[in-house]
Amino acid sequence: MDSEEGFPIYELYILGELMRCSMHGYLFHTILNQVMGPIRKISWGVLYPLIRRLEEEGLIEQVHDDMPNEGRGKKKKTYQITEAGRTQFYLLMEEPIEYTADYDLHFQIKLCNFDKIKDDVKLIILHQYKDYLRFIRRHIEDNKAYTLNNNDIPDTELPLILSVIDLRLKQVEVNETWVEKKIQEVKHTD
Repeated sequence: MDSEEGFPIYELYILGELMRCSMHGYLFHTILNQVMGPIRKISWGVLYPLIRRLEEEGLIEQVHDDMPNEGRGKKKKTYQITEAGRTQFYLLMEEPIEYTADYDLHFQIKLCNFDKIKDDVKLIILHQYKDYLRFIRRHIEDNKAYTLNNNDIPDTELPLILSVIDLRLKQVEVNETWVEKKIQEVKHTD
């Protein structure tokens, strides 16, 4: 992943984690890599420049850590969120997510922070996800119509392509059902 492209996602992740408690870079790295799954990883070359930028912008700050180093190399730098960082966190939570390949990961990071936001913001985020799923569904359905009407696709390939399209449609349907249920849950907590 391009480091600049991923910054809004990672910035939201770091600020969200610091809304819970102070942390050091190694812990950010460990948790985020677990959140992203077994295939995607954030590099140190992306994480530490981002931490420095957030610190320079006054969104996070280093705090004194009384934990002994026990002779294991450099002492870990521990960070906490500032008031400006809290404001930025809430802005990032409310900001719509661009329709990119990282949309699902970005949404999942927002979802991990639902305990920190009001129900009206949760509903906005969930409805934006629902709109995203509609966008994906329309694209897949258009692809299916194009595939069915394309005489250039060999008869032996057509069932395979349609099988992939149907799989993608089923995945979207599962997500649509999930988000609708989640919307109803949030509406009923008022």
